[in-house]
Amino acid sequence: MGSYLVRRFGLMLLTLFGISVIIFVMLRVAPGNIADILFDAAGFVDQSEKAQIMKDLGLDKPMPVQYATWIGGLLQGDLGFSYVTDRPAIREILPRIPITAKIAGLALFFAAVIGIPLGVVSAVKQNTRLDYILRVLSLSALSMPAFWLGLLVLMFFVSYFGTIPIYSDAPQSFGAALVMYSVPAAVVGFRSQALMLRLTRSSMLEVLRQDLSAPRAPRAHRKTSSTTTTP
Repeated sequence: MGSYLVRRFGLMLLTLFGISVIIFVMLRVAPGNIADILFDAAGFVDQSEKAQIMKDLGLDKPMPVQYATWIGGLLQGDLGFSYVTDRPAIREILPRIPITAKIAGLALFFAAVIGIPLGVVSAVKQNTRLDYILRVLSLSALSMPAFWLGLLVLMFFVSYFGTIPIYSDAPQSFGAALVMYSVPAAVVGFRSQALMLRLTRSSMLEVLRQDLSAPRAPRAHRKTSSTTTTP
């Protein structure tokens, strides 16, 4: 068990490393960079000022050196500065982590409560009208981006209630906080529950097929002993 966990953890680190390299290279080879954006937004004309921006950001160095500098800062918690507030990016992210964690946890709860039972029902009622309806709904949910569905929910609240759910960091009761977080969590969990429904349905069908194809043990036949009488 320990060796399995070590292998899985090593594979996870290798996957994260590969993803970081791919994203970093794609951002660097794409046309334009942050120096061009800052240069155009500030209305600079002198190309020497653009060269200074690239030097300050380390964009004048080779790509492997840029990646090593970036990954080293990331491991130390240095995410750079925000060009909007001119503050360290980590200070902009940390206050938002508790809110994000609450929404993510509640969204996972919604997805599990809705997706798993519907997946079981869809597998048990395979190839029935209910199964087809659930499969179509799951495909529809997977096709909806979360940001688009969120905009629809906001438009619904504005149209029917004249307002939208607004977050407040003031101390609230558990019920009020649950209601406030339920709306974004439901939007995020809507797509997740569709994925969980399909995964649960596939797993259930696999288990049901194994049960049907498993050989059954032969019934034990009772041996009847015949008694003979001697004259």
